[in-house]
Amino acid sequence: MNCIDLYSGIGGWTLGMKLNGIDHLKSYEWNKESNQTHNINFGTYTDEIDIRKLDFSRDLPEQGTVDFIVGSPPCTQFSYSNKGGGGDIEDGLVDMYQFLSVVEYMKPKYWAMENVPRVKGILERVLIEDPKFKRFKKLFNYLEVVDASDYGTPQRRRRMIAGNFPFQLFEAYKFKTGRRTLGEILNSLKKEVIIDPIYGISIAKSKITDHIKEDSLNIEELRLNKEAKSYHPVYNGMSFPEVEDKPARTITSTCTRVSRESLVIQNGIGFRRLTVRERAMLMGFPISYQFYGKTYNSKLKMIGNSIPPVLTFYLFQSMLERPLKDLQLINEVETYIHKSPEVEIPHTPPDIVKFKYRDVRSFRLAIPEYRFGSGVRFELSNKVNKEECNWSVKFFYGSSKRIRQVLFTKKNHSQILKLLELQNINIKENIEKLIAFSSNLSSKELQKKWSHRNQDYTHPFEVLDMISKLSLEINEKISHLKISDSEFISVVGENLNSKLLDNKSLVISGIISGYLFNNYLKA
Repeated sequence: MNCIDLYSGIGGWTLGMKLNGIDHLKSYEWNKESNQTHNINFGTYTDEIDIRKLDFSRDLPEQGTVDFIVGSPPCTQFSYSNKGGGGDIEDGLVDMYQFLSVVEYMKPKYWAMENVPRVKGILERVLIEDPKFKRFKKLFNYLEVVDASDYGTPQRRRRMIAGNFPFQLFEAYKFKTGRRTLGEILNSLKKEVIIDPIYGISIAKSKITDHIKEDSLNIEELRLNKEAKSYHPVYNGMSFPEVEDKPARTITSTCTRVSRESLVIQNGIGFRRLTVRERAMLMGFPISYQFYGKTYNSKLKMIGNSIPPVLTFYLFQSMLERPLKDLQLINEVETYIHKSPEVEIPHTPPDIVKFKYRDVRSFRLAIPEYRFGSGVRFELSNKVNKEECNWSVKFFYGSSKRIRQVLFTKKNHSQILKLLELQNINIKENIEKLIAFSSNLSSKELQKKWSHRNQDYTHPFEVLDMISKLSLEINEKISHLKISDSEFISVVGENLNSKLLDNKSLVISGIISGYLFNNYLKA
């Protein structure tokens, strides 16, 4: 059997087909570094080509001579990580249309396409509604979202798989492939002779490439990462650091040292991001696979954009119509063992970490103990530009789709104090503490500390923690406060959710602290 792959990337499809003994006819890819990586690892000599400009009669094999067609059209325009899901879907559909046109023209026995989960709904819609796509509907017998970790990839990677192939076989395989974990990959790389947990390939530790560890996260990076993952104001919480006895979270093509997407693991007494080699092995590439990227970030990008070859290996087994009882596991393959190429691979250590920031570096972080989830939180943030520098506490509530802000005014502050006075609750000492603390700070000093222009000033993290501490002291005194829902609404606002009504004293103590901080913080 033979195969061509469109939008072939660095070879996730090609490796899967070669492990199954399928003849690789040709790959089509426009990105130079990805194509070079493919050529170096497989000894191919394909040139970069823009698939949108394919001349079918000239650039493709003869009609009817190809058994399988596979590929991964670019996902950039469809991904939710691109501008919050605001990519150009119509432009992304150009590649979908071209892929399906090739399938229609070549008439292979089986075909499969991979992309981000969102594309499932998009394809379902255009195959019914779009006149250009309607004719392709007959090409499909499968359009679902699958998780690569169900097929032995040590990474939870949900992807749309569309095509026409024996999908019942494919779906049955996951009950025999087993699951692999992040810890298996990390632990294998600690030994002097490293044995690839997926393929059984062994290599001396001294021969391994692309395994240079980044500097550990500093205190600022550590806290920002933990806040983004464990206490994000809108999205679901994540483990921090990563849980190692489960498959890893999805490897992305772009991430920074401070981001929700970055995978952060324990590194002795510190924490660090994953190396290029760790990411590649979690994607399912053999330990001997090499990446022809001229920079560290280009290697991260090509790996994050690839399809796990472990997943394609089992997809191809279904195309070969291999019964479940005869399923060959990936570590049992003897027909093709990947070897390291005899080509010098660019040495790309991680970028040197420079902790220099712009004068207008932004800050926005929820106050500990005053984050209620779904967008409801008290937060410390700054508004800074050439004309203005202002740090303040703000309170947001509502739903994740409609956030409202409570303004701390003299009116609602007075309302709260009157309620406390009526119930003989005395917080005078607490107010004096907050005034004293806030009066010793200034927005300009906080900004200089945050932008690393002056290390002598109070750090914003210290401010967050102190506001939380002083607010909780108030909350302890007012926890028995009797206040009706209507009185509470008159102070906070309408359309309150149950989280706020269940935490009235916390909200009120937060409003008191926010009002005092904002009014006594110096410019």
